[in-house]
Amino acid sequence: MRTLVLDNSFYPVSIVNWQKAMILLVTGRATVVKSYEEVFIRSIRDEYNLPQILKLMGTFKRHIEVKFSRFNVYWRDKWTCQYCNERYPKDQLTFDHVMPRCRGGETDWSNVVTCCKDCNCKKGGRLLKDTNFKLKKEPKKPRWVPQMHLRITEDDPEDWTHWIPEKLYAC
Repeated sequence: MRTLVLDNSFYPVSIVNWQKAMILLVTGRATVVKSYEEVFIRSIRDEYNLPQILKLMGTFKRHIEVKFSRFNVYWRDKWTCQYCNERYPKDQLTFDHVMPRCRGGETDWSNVVTCCKDCNCKKGGRLLKDTNFKLKKEPKKPRWVPQMHLRITEDDPEDWTHWIPEKLYAC
């Protein structure tokens, strides 16, 4: 069970697991907007309905800098291999260092691209000039804030669609 977290102006900021939701609730950092009716959390002294939607009490600071992660690189490159220009599911993708690590390449936004496993094997530890590969686009740090893209699953409540603008949905 997951919980939608809203900031103090009722704008969605994240989706958390039930444990994190209960910590926010019990520590007084959030209040319940809506609860799951049939799911309860019991302690020695208290019984809680599991929160479906929480509203944070304080102000929420959005991260200005985009964190470097595998998911964010895939998101930046739209789940598309930057060499063969084919779109793949997440389990068929990998990182590729444009300047290979064995030649001093860094693992950062300007040197890592999304790549399918076949193209990654073909390129190996070689430089682009030594292969027939060309990059679809130069890798660079994205400007968007990934926290504003919420991954909705079919198990999540339909009530959430009222709170989440369509532009925030992620695949």
